[in-house]
Amino acid sequence: MGRERHRPLRQDWEEVKEEVMEQGLLCKFQTHQDIGEILLSTGEELIVENAPQDYYWGCGKDGSGKNRLGEILMKVRTRLPNS
Repeated sequence: MGRERHRPLRQDWEEVKEEVMEQGLLCKFQTHQDIGEILLSTGEELIVENAPQDYYWGCGKDGSGKNRLGEILMKVRTRLPNS
């Protein structure tokens, strides 16, 4: 649904998208303990979203992407119990 463009984006999407992503991921990893444990098992490791086509959420083709998803996952990791 997120890739479909027949629904309009909320007007403030650019300002809130990272917070929405963080809250969604936190909920996901708190709800599903099995994947929460996998995320926690990464310890202090750098997490990189290997998405060559995505220079915002991922690393981009040449590694120059912002990797915002990876950074948010690392932030969520610190907020999970037992972190």
